[in-house]
Amino acid sequence: MSRSQSSLNLSPAEVSSLLKLFPKGIVAVDLETTGLSPLVDKIIEIAAVKISDAGEVTSYHQLINPLINIPEFTIQFHGLTNQDLKDSPTIKKPLKTFWDFVGRHPMIAHNSSFDLGYLIKSSHDFQIEFPPLDVYDSCRYARAIYKNKDNSPINFKLSTLSEYVGFKLQHHVAIEDTFACLKIMGHLSNVESNHTSAMEKSFVFRLSHFNKNDCFNFSTRLKGLAEMVQDKNLIQLDYRGSSPIGRCRPVRPIGLMPLPKGPVLFAECLLSGMNKSFVLKKIKSYQKLEASLLKQGYSK
Repeated sequence: MSRSQSSLNLSPAEVSSLLKLFPKGIVAVDLETTGLSPLVDKIIEIAAVKISDAGEVTSYHQLINPLINIPEFTIQFHGLTNQDLKDSPTIKKPLKTFWDFVGRHPMIAHNSSFDLGYLIKSSHDFQIEFPPLDVYDSCRYARAIYKNKDNSPINFKLSTLSEYVGFKLQHHVAIEDTFACLKIMGHLSNVESNHTSAMEKSFVFRLSHFNKNDCFNFSTRLKGLAEMVQDKNLIQLDYRGSSPIGRCRPVRPIGLMPLPKGPVLFAECLLSGMNKSFVLKKIKSYQKLEASLLKQGYSK
């Protein structure tokens, strides 16, 4: 599987459609990583495609040595091993080069909270400044465009939407995923004329919203929680949130990530069946949930 610069391209019509949504230009980004938790996992591949306000298309690609063991369960998706990356640079210098490439352009990714979470956390670790850019999500945009439409895709995964718009995607090759994101956005921009509401719903956050002290603090009392997330254990939380469900929350963890409101556990709540963000500072205690307890009404 080649990980080098791709021969993929965007047509003039696609570029024109994207500049209607992003007149100042846009940078699409995709990462491959050692896992799904930006607070503890590492970047192993960065790819980005930039469209300038003049319509020029350029790309960035870099493999990264994470200096930790890459778990087998992630290798099956991206195909990258520690042997493949042993001669690649570590993250610090490529991260500086990446932000130079982005410049002052807004950014977009598919499920962008995860991709940007890694970039923000790594930048914080090495005290690398990032610009105060707006970040958008092509998944949110697609959901907003197709809400209540009869011809909606069966789901809003990147692979499904790529097939839906007629783009043959080699998924989990980061440079291809960035082109897929842009092609999906370009196609969806022609589905209907009024995109104001969809663009508002696709906005995720502004990078300047991250307060370094509040967004990355990870209490040592939660070390065991991080290990449970990495091991994909079901977890029962004692959580003091605003939901009427109550404090006892059985969850299926997805990842630990930074957000402007503070670091969160992103997980499926087994009571509601919905994916939710649980603010770490509101987690009073946690314990591994034995699978046998799923028979007591927690299964979804």
